[in-house]
Amino acid sequence: MNIYNKFSIIFLILAITIGYSMYEKNKLDVYFSKAEAPILESVPQSSFLQNFETKEVFNFPDEAKSANGIIVHFWGTWCAPCEYELPHFLKFSKKLEDNKVKVVLLAVNDNNVKIKKFLKRFGSLPKNVTIVHDERGETMPMFGVVKVPETFIFSSSGKTLSKLVGPQDWDKEYYLSRVINMLGLSSK
Repeated sequence: MNIYNKFSIIFLILAITIGYSMYEKNKLDVYFSKAEAPILESVPQSSFLQNFETKEVFNFPDEAKSANGIIVHFWGTWCAPCEYELPHFLKFSKKLEDNKVKVVLLAVNDNNVKIKKFLKRFGSLPKNVTIVHDERGETMPMFGVVKVPETFIFSSSGKTLSKLVGPQDWDKEYYLSRVINMLGLSSK
């Protein structure tokens, strides 16, 4: 095999490798550009849900309109990160009470007895917190939630402002100022 053939083979292998790399990069670029756009553009209708305590029909868009924004927090009594995170999330929620931000604790894959028992340890919840139990298991797919905890922040018009996946450190001041800024509220 002469030197010209060797260089030709090396050049061909190099060209194929570079071409394949560019092809794979383009596939990833398309994937990540789609991932940047929110899956859920606005809060979905939910006329099948009930307020856990009052048993009244609960509809996210109506709740958002009657507040300066709404935070929907997916959780479950069976979820260890949720159990750890919830006391901190409730303190965070209390700080938003004066700003008229509604907070919905949406229990999924759970049962009423376990939810009542779990919530007893917190005593009275902040006034802006509503407990909702999705007994039919329909809200996770509606919101694009795969696992809990997961938190959504919606404007008063119902537009999706943010999605936070996994447990968060709600004690950090960053979260409070971020939510207040996203909702266009003044800090108190």
